[in-house]
Amino acid sequence: MTFTPVKLGGRDTVIQNIAKNVREGKLNQKVEIHDPVLTLSEQHEVLNHFLDLHQTKRYHWRAAEARSVMNMATRMMSPNLSVDGTENLKGVNWPAIITCNHFSPIDSLLVRSALHLPDLSIVVELTNLKMSGMLGFLMTYADTIPVSDSVNYMGKGFIDLLKGSLAQKQSILIYPEREMWFNYRKPRPLERGAYYYAVKFNVPIVSCFVSMVDAPTKSDPYGINYTVHILPPIYPEVVKQTAKSSRADADKMREQDYQQKVAAYEKAYHRQFNIAFQQDDVAGNYQ
Repeated sequence: MTFTPVKLGGRDTVIQNIAKNVREGKLNQKVEIHDPVLTLSEQHEVLNHFLDLHQTKRYHWRAAEARSVMNMATRMMSPNLSVDGTENLKGVNWPAIITCNHFSPIDSLLVRSALHLPDLSIVVELTNLKMSGMLGFLMTYADTIPVSDSVNYMGKGFIDLLKGSLAQKQSILIYPEREMWFNYRKPRPLERGAYYYAVKFNVPIVSCFVSMVDAPTKSDPYGINYTVHILPPIYPEVVKQTAKSSRADADKMREQDYQQKVAAYEKAYHRQFNIAFQQDDVAGNYQ
């Protein structure tokens, strides 16, 4: 049975939203329903609380608890998980920025397990910090780094949090596809951020792609088996960077990562990549 830490409703509507966004070329836009929306002033309020909390002893105590919960959940994924390409990790200079397709609330657990990273930092949407219950606890304390529409925060606080994680030898998972597309099998266009920060901090990109095979059972008709494909790492060019060269370097890394993910998709599913939406693009037996 597949472990999931959150109940997801309205899957038919979400799948319809995915199909619509593909037709309209909006491949990095939101498809989930009922997600909270925060004004900029509300974002600042949440950010200020998070940054203040981050400096307290309470945060570090509870972060250790959250990390334990995440690692316990990671172990529960093992029966549904295979890993391919571990040889590509040989010689990687850790810490790194990890990129992966974003298709589920549990995909970070798959990456954590495949790469054996018990203290992985994860870049998340700020609205995740407003969740309640256990998921809200994990989103606040489990080594998360929120992104926001605030230019001031993204230029200072966000950079400081990334720098702090890397200084503690914590690798950082960033989803360049931005929004989660539920059980979507295909790679989507990648935004520049992850590669910009890899260049800025001179750390490698550890490129991953997760493929999914439907594995329904009587107890879980939507069951899935996952394979994490660890692809060749991507390094910034070792040159003195200017703003122009940094951008070009990040774009080059982004393009290489996208092509690797497309190739991994084609190999895993034994089909040529085509952006057009098909019903079986969504895993989990939701036909």
